[in-house]
Amino acid sequence: MTWLTLVSLICSITAALVFVPLVRSLARLVGMVDKPDAERKLHRKPIALGGGVAVLASLLAGFAATVLYDRHIGDFLLGYVTSDWYRLTFAAAAVMTVGLIDDVWLMRGRQKLLLQILIISALVGTGTIVTKVGLLGFEIYLGSLAFPVTVLWLLVCVNALNLIDGADGMATTVGCFISFGLALLSLAQGSVLGAAFAFCLAGSLIGFLVFNKPPASIFLGDAGSMTIGLIIGVLSVWSSVKGSTLLASAPIGILAIPLFDSTAAIARRWLTGRSIYATDRAHLHHVLDKKYGHSGMLMVVALLCAVTTSLAVASVYFDMPWLALLGIVLAGAFLVATRSFGHAECQLLMMKATHMTRSFFISPKQSLTEKNHRCVPLQGSGDWGVVWEPLVDFAQVHNLAKINIDLNLSWIHEGYHASWSAVRMPDRMNQVQMRWPIIIRTSEKSVGVNIGTLQVVAAADSPGIHERIADLAMRLSDLEPQVKMVINELERRHSGTTERADTAATPAPTFSSNADRRSDASTLLT
Repeated sequence: MTWLTLVSLICSITAALVFVPLVRSLARLVGMVDKPDAERKLHRKPIALGGGVAVLASLLAGFAATVLYDRHIGDFLLGYVTSDWYRLTFAAAAVMTVGLIDDVWLMRGRQKLLLQILIISALVGTGTIVTKVGLLGFEIYLGSLAFPVTVLWLLVCVNALNLIDGADGMATTVGCFISFGLALLSLAQGSVLGAAFAFCLAGSLIGFLVFNKPPASIFLGDAGSMTIGLIIGVLSVWSSVKGSTLLASAPIGILAIPLFDSTAAIARRWLTGRSIYATDRAHLHHVLDKKYGHSGMLMVVALLCAVTTSLAVASVYFDMPWLALLGIVLAGAFLVATRSFGHAECQLLMMKATHMTRSFFISPKQSLTEKNHRCVPLQGSGDWGVVWEPLVDFAQVHNLAKINIDLNLSWIHEGYHASWSAVRMPDRMNQVQMRWPIIIRTSEKSVGVNIGTLQVVAAADSPGIHERIADLAMRLSDLEPQVKMVINELERRHSGTTERADTAATPAPTFSSNADRRSDASTLLT
């Protein structure tokens, strides 16, 4: 198997070194490039897309060469390529096509998700299915849940790799470690063909990394990250061929880093009330890049992947499932304890859990007067207390049930969430709810940028509530100087390091009232 491993790596790396420059030239020729923006992208000039095409082509070429070598020169260890591998290839090509369409023309999140579900469902329907889940030595039979659980697992893998692909070399580095881990896991489970395929994937990513390392000249794009995610997800299922059991401890351990990022993103958006499709600069690669620099980010990610992958593989070889869990805990503890990533999300989760637990033990009389208050700087160091504290004072004086603010200034890596609410909220049918978008407008144009939202909840039967809501709308303009002051200070700190450093003047912020929300909706930059 040693020779097959070397052949698979050499052939796939060589293929990548040939295919990637060709795809890069073609992408530039047809204008398929990723242009920088101020929302979430770190690069500053257009970069060629289509790396996923080169990676998939290199993977298939390397795998074909390995199979031919094994048949004509080797010992025929790989055996025959079954129809399952052809179905995986067709599914990967279909997912890659969806990604290419999104890279070139942009798709809505729900459209892309629907197509992913259809492709994955077709693949799962042909036999790639998890019938039971094993965790720490215990097995749970899924029964009728087998189909949806398998589809969900593959969706998670596809989108976890997609979410983490936001910096030069990031997804490629993570993908290399995951591929090597799954190759060793396949060997441990007796799947020699799966191991060869995983080694070919690792080799194609190594070859692609030559062109994707900082500063990258080509990106994977959605076509690449989604395709790699699907292949990794399927291999994680196939790597345990005995009884179609998904050995949850090992695959999740190997995939721990991208799963951390996607879990934190979902938690952050859910706990702050944002859309699940909202963009921000609080992903793992954004936060680590800001804290450690680009080279430091890749070193930290590589080290964490090495730890989680090594312990996950060791858990299978030594039949000690807790080792995979140890790797997950060590990586997560490092990120949170050093405040490198996930600390704000943990704060939000702990505060919500604390408030919920408290509501079970407080007396009915106390619940009428007690309040829950939380302020969490999600990202950055802006002094948003000067904006938030007057809003809390207003809510207290005017007996509002809840007020919260959620800010997302992605171009300066700034995020802030604060909430003040009564322990006992009014019945949902008796609530008045108002939501204001917070808009930044330039002095020359009417186009604005939505930097966050302000939400107010009050009891509908509270005397004079409509007048008080109207009063709040009138007084929001008094907070404009404080907002402007904080933004000016933050932009001064980030001048020279952000993508808006060359902006001629700082835009003057305004709060959009409910009356002009419709006119503003068409001009918001999202």
